[in-house]
Amino acid sequence: MHLADLFTAAHDTWLGVFARSNPYIYTIGLIVHFTGLALLMGAILLIDITLLGFARTIPPGAALKLLPVAILGFVLNLLTGVMFFCFDPERFGLNPAFQVKMLLVLLAGLNALWFTLAEHREVAHLPAGATLALKVRISAAISLTLWFGVIVAGRMIVAFQ
Repeated sequence: MHLADLFTAAHDTWLGVFARSNPYIYTIGLIVHFTGLALLMGAILLIDITLLGFARTIPPGAALKLLPVAILGFVLNLLTGVMFFCFDPERFGLNPAFQVKMLLVLLAGLNALWFTLAEHREVAHLPAGATLALKVRISAAISLTLWFGVIVAGRMIVAFQ
């Protein structure tokens, strides 16, 4: 399957047709996407700042209780992002900023998966003020860097249209 075929298939899905059926659908999608971004980044920011040791009065386990909020934000962004892509797959799929954004989301997801599988259980039980392992702090710094990169790349999408 060629890239053009993939774009045509995405364009012709029910979601692509729905997104183009009413001018308000895309705008509502943008509002939901921004809301998801606020939930995701608000939760990730507090979690990662705690894991970096900058919010030492917050127990890491308490900060990690915000993960469902981050996941909800991510799901809202995923759903609306797929809709945006199906709205105009060629515009997004060939856009270098979109490609970078998707790469950064993938890397952020892999970082989160590593943390969840390797460190989450141990970190969740630590008291406030505990010194966290260097690998946990590095993972938190990588997380913040990648998610801020996602935001920058997302904003740059319009610059490459």
